[in-house]
Amino acid sequence: MRRRRHHPDATPPTARQPDGPGEPVYDWNRYGRHRLRAPDGAIIELPIPVDAAHTVWVATTWPDPTVTGGWARQLWAADPTAGRGWQLPHQLAAGDIVEFGADGPTGPRRWYGIMDSYEVDRWATLQGPYPHPAAAHDAAQQLLAVERYVPPLEPDPSPNPCRRTPRQRRPRHHRPR
Repeated sequence: MRRRRHHPDATPPTARQPDGPGEPVYDWNRYGRHRLRAPDGAIIELPIPVDAAHTVWVATTWPDPTVTGGWARQLWAADPTAGRGWQLPHQLAAGDIVEFGADGPTGPRRWYGIMDSYEVDRWATLQGPYPHPAAAHDAAQQLLAVERYVPPLEPDPSPNPCRRTPRQRRPRHHRPR
């Protein structure tokens, strides 16, 4: 019996044909894990449409009750070597909230995601989009809780722990030699 070879479609399921010139071919608004090109430690594409009239930035954001609005952010530095993109911060970690922003004449545009992983010189993977940073933070905490617990390699060595407290210890008697 011969097996049929699977031939993948020419376009991935999240891609679509553009409606007109300048229209994106990838649906960044679809919830899931999205990969952004990141050569040399810098993200060079954005999950939000922008034009020359927009001021664009990328930041790591976290809850901070001491800041107006309750959210602090650290802006990413523009990549000085390539002249495009934003450098991944050295302290960026899985579970961090990443905010992509574009401010322009049509109003602000935002895309919030959770940092998933980084493949050196290839991809930065983010899960999103989320409607606001609080939703991304809540989801990140759930994902991190799952990742943080690692079962022990061996079963608990003492299923019946000693119930004595230090004050209940029996006195030891030493015999002179």
